[in-house]
Amino acid sequence: MSFEEEWNELRAQATQGQQAQMRLNHVDDGSGGRGTPSGGGSKRPDLSVKSDELGRIGHDAFLLYDRVASDGGWAQITTLQASTDLAEGHLETGTALSKAGEAWQTKLGTLQEACAHISNHLDFSAKAHAKDDADIAYTMRDVNGERLTQSKINKYFH
Repeated sequence: MSFEEEWNELRAQATQGQQAQMRLNHVDDGSGGRGTPSGGGSKRPDLSVKSDELGRIGHDAFLLYDRVASDGGWAQITTLQASTDLAEGHLETGTALSKAGEAWQTKLGTLQEACAHISNHLDFSAKAHAKDDADIAYTMRDVNGERLTQSKINKYFH
């Protein structure tokens, strides 16, 4: 079966008897209503994250980036020297060790990039959400058009 045939079949299966729906902050429990994967029917969002949690994860990713650089790179010099010594001794193991060292460095760099990406993304996300919250708080108005301050909003909940 070609990709196009398989794709068309999957699209047809997906649209049979179903209308497109949007689900926010919940998982469909199979009944079309709100629910959890186990069908418990909880009305809590499935995912919630606090800024301090994001900060800790971002900080851990930053620390891991530094550890990968220092602890992961220690073998580079000795591996290079050993591969050179083996190659000078006309042993094919030297070339193999050199290729293994290059592969290690590539994987190490990929891991460092992933750690940096996580750290930077979480920092950016936390700052962007804080800015969005501040913008929303500044632009919220009551029915009379007056700006809703934090103290006015708190009165609705206390």
